[in-house]
Amino acid sequence: MPWGRSQKSKALVARFVAATNAHDIAAMRELVSEDFTYIDSWREGVTGRDTVMLGVERLFDADPGFRVEVETVSFSDPFVLMRGWANSALPAFGRRRAVWRARCESGFISEWQSWAEGGPPAMNRTYSPEASQLMADRDGAPPTVV
Repeated sequence: MPWGRSQKSKALVARFVAATNAHDIAAMRELVSEDFTYIDSWREGVTGRDTVMLGVERLFDADPGFRVEVETVSFSDPFVLMRGWANSALPAFGRRRAVWRARCESGFISEWQSWAEGGPPAMNRTYSPEASQLMADRDGAPPTVV
């Protein structure tokens, strides 16, 4: 694995996390591929940049306190792997340990998968019910949250 790919992918993901925490949907859109897929802790996914970003907009409207805190980052081509915390102003979600996996391809994030501890809300079913579909057949078992 070339060192440059690791650093570029980590930098791309860091920009995405910063845009997420700033609730900057326009910046997020620029960092993901047109066929971007978001998969939540329930292994339900939404595909398509426009569709996912509509769900993100609904999430940010419903939870202005939503943020992620990344504590550790590693790279296993083509994935950037992160561990940290998902934070919400909503009492039902609160603060939970979480891990994320971002697939980086051709200078964009093509897939973002998240796992949070403790039976988190079904994000896609809640914020993109019309587009949510089961993605349990995709590669990648949920990692252990430490």
